[in-house]
Amino acid sequence: MPHRILCVDGDTDARAETVDTLRSALTDLEVGIEGVGTVADAEAALGTDTDAIVTEYELPDGTGFDIVTAAGDICPDAGTILYTETDPGTLDTTALRGTITEYVGKGSVFGSERLADLVRTTIASRPQGSYPVPQNEADRLAALRSYDLENEALIEALDRITDLAATHFEVEQASINLITEHSQEFLACYGDAAEWERMDREDSICTFTILEDDGVMTVEDVTEDPRFQSRADALVDLGIRAYMGANLVTKRGLVIGPLCVYDDEPRSFTAADEAYLTELATLAMDLIECHARLDAAEDPAEVDR
Repeated sequence: MPHRILCVDGDTDARAETVDTLRSALTDLEVGIEGVGTVADAEAALGTDTDAIVTEYELPDGTGFDIVTAAGDICPDAGTILYTETDPGTLDTTALRGTITEYVGKGSVFGSERLADLVRTTIASRPQGSYPVPQNEADRLAALRSYDLENEALIEALDRITDLAATHFEVEQASINLITEHSQEFLACYGDAAEWERMDREDSICTFTILEDDGVMTVEDVTEDPRFQSRADALVDLGIRAYMGANLVTKRGLVIGPLCVYDDEPRSFTAADEAYLTELATLAMDLIECHARLDAAEDPAEVDR
């Protein structure tokens, strides 16, 4: 798959020159370079497969900092380079420290060569299979591993919860998913979701759901959400056009995965919908904790999660 580079510059000629410079300098790499002229177009073009962003500071509808902020939500591992005529001394980058790879002045000596070198380094250092990771990822994974989630009685009980979710929202598919270190596993399913196999974490919607502070995430149309546009066709083939997921949260506040419902048509969800799915997710987590306590009663070595 080509490395994806996004170039943002409101000046059409300057943007074309930057794109041509990178294409000429990066012939040793397989790259796909897209040029856009506004913050809005850049936000629409960003995806989890974006490897590097080269942006001017002054843009018709905002600044390069707006793009840095959007990239932090959509493709946090992408490197962002400010390639600009703006004097760096006039820019307050305090709030964005650590999110901008480098500043390169367009008029600087060897500026275009330095830009190409930075883009090459950024691509080489970007993690393969990139996806956003919670700050408490190590603790979260330890909690997930501590549960016996192959218990048949537990899975049967969780299957009934996915049945309730699908019936309430009048959808054909629902599932309880576990987000492991590198994959999404399906623990309990309703409908065709029962036929789904594990998927890589970078292809999962749920890897974004577990980051939600309020514990629930909705997507009205995956084909319109920049986080999922690169995999939208595959999701639609699975019957996933709209999505809502509510997190399963342990008593220590760690998320092991979400309870999800999927619609094959674009759809909005209300606050009441979110509250109902959250209640079902809480019930699912209560069942998992209950089985864990039963296991602990039989094995005193079990520890709190």
